[in-house]
Amino acid sequence: MTSDQLPVNSEQSPVISEPLSMTAPRSPLPGLALALLLTLPALLPLLRSGFFVSDDGLFHVYRTAALAEAWQHGVLWPRLFPDFGFGYGQAVLNFYAPLSYVPGALLSLLGMNPATAVQVVIGLSFLLAAAAAFGYGNHLFGPAGGVLAAVVYTYTPYHLADAYVRGATPEHMAFIFPPLILWAFTAAFRSRHLRLRAVQVYGPFGDAYSTHALLPAPRSPLPAPRSPLPPLLWGSLAWVGLVLTHNLTALLMVPVAVLQLLVLAAWTRQWRRLAGAAGALALAVGLSAVFTLPALVESRAVGLSAGVSTGYTNHMLTGETLLRRSLAYFANPPETLGPVFPLSWFALGLVALGLALLLLRAVQRQLPDNWPPLAFHLAVAIGAMFMTTTAALFIWRPLTPLLGQLQYPWRFLLLEAVGLMGVAAALPVLLPREAGVDRAGVLAVSRSAWIVAAISLLAMLVALPGLRVEPLVISQADARLPGRMWADDAAAGQVGATWTGEFLPKTVGEQRWALGRPREGAVAGPAMQPVPVVSLTRLGYTALTAQVETAAPQPLRMHQFHLPGWNATIDGRPAATYPTDELGLVTVDVPAGTHGVVVRFGATPTRTAGLLITLASAAIWIALAFRRTRSRSLRVTGVLLGIVAVALALNSLGVGQRTWTPQPVQATLEDVAVLLAADARVLPSWGGLGCCAKPGPSKSRQAEVTLYWLALRESGQDYKAFVHLLGPDGSVIAQHDGDPGGGYTPTTRWRPGEIIADRHVLSLPEGLPAGEYGLRAGLYQVEPLRNLTVDPPAADNRVDIGKIEVSD
Repeated sequence: MTSDQLPVNSEQSPVISEPLSMTAPRSPLPGLALALLLTLPALLPLLRSGFFVSDDGLFHVYRTAALAEAWQHGVLWPRLFPDFGFGYGQAVLNFYAPLSYVPGALLSLLGMNPATAVQVVIGLSFLLAAAAAFGYGNHLFGPAGGVLAAVVYTYTPYHLADAYVRGATPEHMAFIFPPLILWAFTAAFRSRHLRLRAVQVYGPFGDAYSTHALLPAPRSPLPAPRSPLPPLLWGSLAWVGLVLTHNLTALLMVPVAVLQLLVLAAWTRQWRRLAGAAGALALAVGLSAVFTLPALVESRAVGLSAGVSTGYTNHMLTGETLLRRSLAYFANPPETLGPVFPLSWFALGLVALGLALLLLRAVQRQLPDNWPPLAFHLAVAIGAMFMTTTAALFIWRPLTPLLGQLQYPWRFLLLEAVGLMGVAAALPVLLPREAGVDRAGVLAVSRSAWIVAAISLLAMLVALPGLRVEPLVISQADARLPGRMWADDAAAGQVGATWTGEFLPKTVGEQRWALGRPREGAVAGPAMQPVPVVSLTRLGYTALTAQVETAAPQPLRMHQFHLPGWNATIDGRPAATYPTDELGLVTVDVPAGTHGVVVRFGATPTRTAGLLITLASAAIWIALAFRRTRSRSLRVTGVLLGIVAVALALNSLGVGQRTWTPQPVQATLEDVAVLLAADARVLPSWGGLGCCAKPGPSKSRQAEVTLYWLALRESGQDYKAFVHLLGPDGSVIAQHDGDPGGGYTPTTRWRPGEIIADRHVLSLPEGLPAGEYGLRAGLYQVEPLRNLTVDPPAADNRVDIGKIEVSD
């Protein structure tokens, strides 16, 4: 029986699964390889030596380096970066999605410069987003559509601007997940048996060149429809990936996902599958609760809850700023950039072309079977463009409490890219074609290759010319040590490697631009009486254990902002912590006597609840993968998911976290402070700017010495701290002087009972022989110049803080 003899309305029509072809299914690998090859020009700016100037790029370098440091201390998810905010601590990853920093932190642990690691993440994000777009386009419209989807998605100007202008690594990485989400839920609705009405034949790109109807198979007596569970499980993980990568992009995608599900249900007439899709979304919410629940509830304690600004009105597109002057998006005078990201002529042209062709095919009654997804993508693209203009203010204003969270209307251009991706993918089945069929009925000639080539070239010519990056030198030490970050914050009048105070606790009364400066109007206060004896017994990444002996009740303060999660125990019993003074420092009251005090940053009821919800959701996901599917990849993923969930749970209880005991000192410097202890180490030779430099011998090395001070009173002047490295003859061969805390915690900021970790970095002399070298430290006043006297007495009032081992 030939294809034209197949009965159309007969119950005996053969049942097949999509896609339908006369030949064996074509491998998507050639199309995927072509898509990735066409993506490579977008990575060319990354080939420059060093990092590049951008709006936010350095912030993400510092966060990547901080995550790598936390891992070195055995902390898998450091919700608090204790060195951020001039060493007062910022709970960045309690409120900001952490996933985009994970690959860069892993590369940093292997020795790569964190700045270079961020560049690698940007490049990988381009390639993975292109691969995801190809997979989605190929699923709907065949390999030609997949290649076009990947190319247009990559070269949407905002995608490039996110990487190279804004340096917004998390939002850039978030481009990976929308195609995966759309692909998964499309597959869940389309994974049903179909009845053959006519034979489709495929060209070199796998695209069909005859119009055929694929009708739903009758409910009986045919087998039950294929289960949508596997794609729904993948879809839930794609949603989790998006939520853990960029909060705001996940918020943007919610209405898009709802619209897609309604379109899919109407298109396939499978309304019941909306329940399964809702279940997958609920599972995604549960899996991400370990992050989202604390981020939402505990945001009330920081600047995130200060209220939503209407500043978005300053970034809306008007008639004058709507479009770039040049067809090449980035080839415009700098003054046209302004506070907005205009639309591109290419995007408007692509939408107009897709809409015109769809209407033409509708008038001709030749709509392809896949026209509903095309209409959906047109709606997304048009809606996203509209939301960036002043014409959409009537929507923004009543929804300011929600939309204001986005900060900038041009974030909708990410959705524009999602819409354009689907429009481009549909072009091969919409544009006119010439085709010939040989005797065997196999397609011989196709214009799909020309369509792919023309659209790809046009997309590149619009996006690449004029795209430039300005080199920015950032060494390994700059990225890994907090000094440069603090200097950047001080210069910008900000705090915590961000442009606003969204992570600054509301209990901090000082202006953020003044945090790293001496306190105005500071006067000397009375010293603590009696002076407590504090011995630091164990230190951790965000934990301190001390033995405190005092004849009267005394406050003990951490040099950290008070945030949800700081808790204390005294002799094993819970003790209240609270914020004090204009900096809202973590404080615990220690009663008279000798006590063991532990102060640490850890769990809160909300974080514990989020973790339990995530563990339960992971168990449900794994059970569904093993009991309701036969997919080996789902089961392997389930095992990995279980390992990650259990590891995070155990680590949050302290399993695997590293602690250490500093070198005890116990020297009192007049009535100003007690030098409790010290740490010293030779820093790895990171090799300057090298991408993959590993620790090893170097002519120029540095030593890091951390002094732990206990402030005894408020100070009316700024004393300087010093560290001296002594040669074998006792002479000073290296030293570092300056305000404590890297220069950003002057002693006029100290409060009685506060423990300050004061880091000093010394440059070691070139060719310094291996061996042990003595260290001395102390405080001095500038006018008149003198060292503060020390008890017990020491020569030149310099405190012996031990030795440092220098190896070859």
